[in-house]
Amino acid sequence: MNFTNNNKIVIFISITIILDTAGFGIIFPVLPDLLEKLLNANIAVAAKYGGVLTLVYALMQFVFAPILGTVSDYFGRRPVLLLSLLGFSFDCFLMAFANSYSMLILGRVIAGITGATFAVSCATIADITNDSDRTKYYGFINAAFGAGFIVGPLIGGLIGEYNMYYPFLFSGILGLCNTVYGYFFFPETNQTRQKGRFRFLDTISPVSQLKRIVEFRKIAVFLISYLLVSASSHSMENTWAYFTIDKFDWGKQQIGASLTIIGVIGFVVQIYLVSFLAKQMSDFKLIVFGLILSALGFFMMSFADKTIYLWIGMGLYLMGSIQQTGFQSLLSKTVHRNNQGKMQGMLGSINGLTTIFAPFVFTYSFYLFTKESAVIHFSGIAFSLAGVLILVSLLLLIINNNKKLSDCVFK
Repeated sequence: MNFTNNNKIVIFISITIILDTAGFGIIFPVLPDLLEKLLNANIAVAAKYGGVLTLVYALMQFVFAPILGTVSDYFGRRPVLLLSLLGFSFDCFLMAFANSYSMLILGRVIAGITGATFAVSCATIADITNDSDRTKYYGFINAAFGAGFIVGPLIGGLIGEYNMYYPFLFSGILGLCNTVYGYFFFPETNQTRQKGRFRFLDTISPVSQLKRIVEFRKIAVFLISYLLVSASSHSMENTWAYFTIDKFDWGKQQIGASLTIIGVIGFVVQIYLVSFLAKQMSDFKLIVFGLILSALGFFMMSFADKTIYLWIGMGLYLMGSIQQTGFQSLLSKTVHRNNQGKMQGMLGSINGLTTIFAPFVFTYSFYLFTKESAVIHFSGIAFSLAGVLILVSLLLLIINNNKKLSDCVFK
């Protein structure tokens, strides 16, 4: 099928990702207050139970992302994407009207099961692009992902000042509006859907999950490398605020402003730098270059004793995020079009897996090296560990570089 309206589809996908990620970001500022109220507890207890909500969502993503990806290969991207948007909206409304912690858990379970928006969006991009321009378009949707996290917390903080439930309602309505828009204007892009009878029980069985892993064995090194990189990103997400407070005595306003700046820089990198470099180098070189920059950024941040060095390190890290787009583009090219959902689902499952263990590893490492009884006080430990993960990922790819990517394509 020759798509003459690719730009319209990309625009819709970008808007979908912005709204979806903004919807998540909107609830961040008010979730602690909601948990304190429902649990009748202090902020420390609320943080602990908030972590459980994150864990539940990550577990559901880990299990169901590859399943929904496979489903989209059989039945199309459109129904799965619309279902995902509905699941997100239902979760928001459930949290808005929740009168118990168990209702929040239920909402996270539903959102995790149906939360295939990003994976299906990536599969959609693979459906409508060729190998030469796919990297650029993946940069666009990654930029949209970052834009959502810039806008979301700002809106959530403003609305939440009036009522802690308003951000949840606003996010739910936003999701429903996008679902309606997608129903009327988002066409099915998967024109090479898999043939044959779809067996749901076989898809979700542990045996089938193991077979799926074996099927991807030809690119195991790339997937392991991607896992290490995905895990390393959680060091930034989960320890930035703690690190800047301990190291530079930053306040809430400085932390909030820094996150906005980081989001803006990341957006510019994905929109402009990726588009430029995609014309200059292959996906593999894009990944290697990005990993080198990321490792340098992490180590510079971890040892920074002045804010100028911290921001230089952050700049290198953000420029290194081009490796994420390189991974998405390269891995999408290792499967046929009728298996794009399966591939993107696998990547979503990897992201879910790292969300389960990585935040705990980095935050606990920070605790061990900053507590009063610590033998060595090193608040940058999480960034150093992340840098090591990046170097291991880079080493794996370099060692494996003697194997041509064309040898990894599924037949």
